[in-house]
Amino acid sequence: MFKVVWFARFPQGMAKEDARRYWAENHGPLCASTSIERYVQNHVSGPVPAVSGADEETFFDGYSLGWWHDRAAFEETMASPGWQALVEDGKNVFDMSWLEGMSAELREFTVIEGPSSPFKVLWMVRFKEGLETAEAHTYWENVHGSIFKELEIDRYVQNHVVGGLDELNTPGFDGFSECWFRDEAQFLRAIESDAWAAAVKDGDNVFDMSQLWGAVVKERVVKEAHEPALL
Repeated sequence: MFKVVWFARFPQGMAKEDARRYWAENHGPLCASTSIERYVQNHVSGPVPAVSGADEETFFDGYSLGWWHDRAAFEETMASPGWQALVEDGKNVFDMSWLEGMSAELREFTVIEGPSSPFKVLWMVRFKEGLETAEAHTYWENVHGSIFKELEIDRYVQNHVVGGLDELNTPGFDGFSECWFRDEAQFLRAIESDAWAAAVKDGDNVFDMSQLWGAVVKERVVKEAHEPALL
């Protein structure tokens, strides 16, 4: 599969509630009407809760994920009139000036297979300066990711950036992790554990911890892979 992510911010001055509604009710169906094969919106609902009680800052308002069976299918969609209409509609709900470097082609790696439970948390990452990219991806997958297998997490997926969507697009991040929990209580039990403390400590071996972006998101599956394009 060919998987893509787009991170986004809402325009300054637009109420977040209005922006989320437009994204869900207008922009989302417009995207689903194209030949995209699977499409999921992730709306930021708040910062990541911390054990100390001090919430992390959020730097984005949400992200969309799209899937195609291969790159050729993706490029065919990008060249379609329907996708051009979607791009034109973007200015109605997103800060278009912020989008540069905020999209990428991904390689998905599932560390913990399980249900997509209601409480979902994301962390966007940049690798530690001086670390070879291939080495960093391998470490994240095989060493850092393995620590999370000891945690009470319903599902855990790593998304590794493998490139930009075109030659003019250079992603400004190296990947992101998605974790699903039944509820906030389960999440808090996880981050209070010794395994989580070990994961945080190990993060210094692979990530630039000063550029770790986290958020709690509400996942909306807009189009499943088996659904035909809307006409």
